[in-house]
Amino acid sequence: MDIEDRRRYFIVGSVFLEVVQPLFRTRLENDYTSKGLGSFQDFLNTQQVIHILFHLRHRNAKCCKDISNCVNNSKLPLMYCQWNLLYTENPGQPGHNCHCKFTANPVQLKELDITLAGLILLNCCNLGSTEKNAVLILRRYKNEYLSHNTQGAIIETEYKSLWTDLISFVQQLDPNKQDDLMRIENRPLDEGL
Repeated sequence: MDIEDRRRYFIVGSVFLEVVQPLFRTRLENDYTSKGLGSFQDFLNTQQVIHILFHLRHRNAKCCKDISNCVNNSKLPLMYCQWNLLYTENPGQPGHNCHCKFTANPVQLKELDITLAGLILLNCCNLGSTEKNAVLILRRYKNEYLSHNTQGAIIETEYKSLWTDLISFVQQLDPNKQDDLMRIENRPLDEGL
């Protein structure tokens, strides 16, 4: 592992922190404001969104308000800490396992990480198939190249194809990000980091 391998890792990490994460948050905000909702909390409190997210966290639950749309997911992609960030249980309904027991917390978009923002985008927002694919792959790349990369480095051959993909998928979500991507790619690595 040399300095260039670390610099490439730093570049990819910077793209996710400075471009992808804010882009996901902006896409969420654009989706709920286009529906006439004034805040992210209002969006989370809509019947459709809370019902979808409830079933992404809770297995074998039948909701009293929308039983025909209840889904029993084999995997629960929404973790407890994420659910608890988004929702609080209302007291007074013991033994009742339904999304109607919960109310959205006053969470701000800036509190969402890439994984959670991407999960909400994919399941609760209006995305075209190209956009959905871009969000899915960007989330996967974040995990593969950053979250599960214990070396803190990316070799050149891997980086070349990754960088091409990053540019493509980011631009599918926002074609105006080209300058940001080029600025980050040309940024020198500060050895003090």
